Amino acid sequence: MITLNAARRFRLGLSAAVLLTTAAAVVSALGAQEPPPSSFRFRVNVQLVLLSASVSTPDGRPVPELAQEAFEVYEDGELRPLRLFERQTAMPFQLVVLMDASLSAAVELPAQKQAVARFLQRVARAEDAVAIYQLSGKNRSVADFSNDTTKLLTSVRAIREGSGTALYDVLVEASEKLRAREGRRVVVVVSDGNDTTSKSNFQAALRALQEAEASVFALVVRPIAGESGRSVRGEHTLITLANLTGGRVFFPAGTGELDRFYRELDELLRTQYLLGYQPAPPSFRQEFRRIEVRVRGGDYTVRHRQGYYSEPQTATAQ
Repeated sequence: MITLNAARRFRLGLSAAVLLTTAAAVVSALGAQEPPPSSFRFRVNVQLVLLSASVSTPDGRPVPELAQEAFEVYEDGELRPLRLFERQTAMPFQLVVLMDASLSAAVELPAQKQAVARFLQRVARAEDAVAIYQLSGKNRSVADFSNDTTKLLTSVRAIREGSGTALYDVLVEASEKLRAREGRRVVVVVSDGNDTTSKSNFQAALRALQEAEASVFALVVRPIAGESGRSVRGEHTLITLANLTGGRVFFPAGTGELDRFYRELDELLRTQYLLGYQPAPPSFRQEFRRIEVRVRGGDYTVRHRQGYYSEPQTATAQ
């Protein structure tokens, strides 16, 4: 087991241009069968892939007390060594909240703002950082990353109705900012999922989220009760984004259930497991690697991001 500071996102880097003796020692430590030839100079990038995983029973209750031995992590179908394991990790959150303030969601906006404000008061700790975006209008970045709860609450209350919904554009922008920040990266989307004005498309938004290693948790807004108030295409978008990034979608029956959603989300985020595994060696090009986490010993639902983009190998032979 590698013991490291869990209050940050790990990247274990080992970079050097070395001669044969050093190269052989490094390669041996990594489990290679033979040392490279004496004329070989190389750069080695050793990393742990970090993964937040939520485990729940079939009825949705979190399962927070599993042991490391219960977990198996597969990359592209191959079992990988698990090097880091923590329950209820103290690793800080980098949390982005996206609120739909378009005309179609205007009737729900006051209640949504109040519920988000209560959620931020409950979930945000001194070591966490939160950013607020709105999906409509021109000024989409409402508050940059901050742990100042008073500032964040003021920003939420100041959100006003705007025209259009740019879900994909905002997801791309927020993901780019998340990539530069250390911690568990979470995006909370409060919307019906219907995009009307983005220049980006669904695939660009998904790619940005995957590259940022961020999980999407969505609260589906239905401005009109019943089937007539649904955006089926938008709901499918949010469901797909959540499933592929290890998040979850909630469907409240009305504004009275908003606080229940945020309580469940808070509990879900606080009971995540932090897993770190040693990936397969890098290739010479960037590629998407699929991840599967299995939990033995029960009928559990496991939510985690479905993969990541590996960095290309930087080794060069001379």
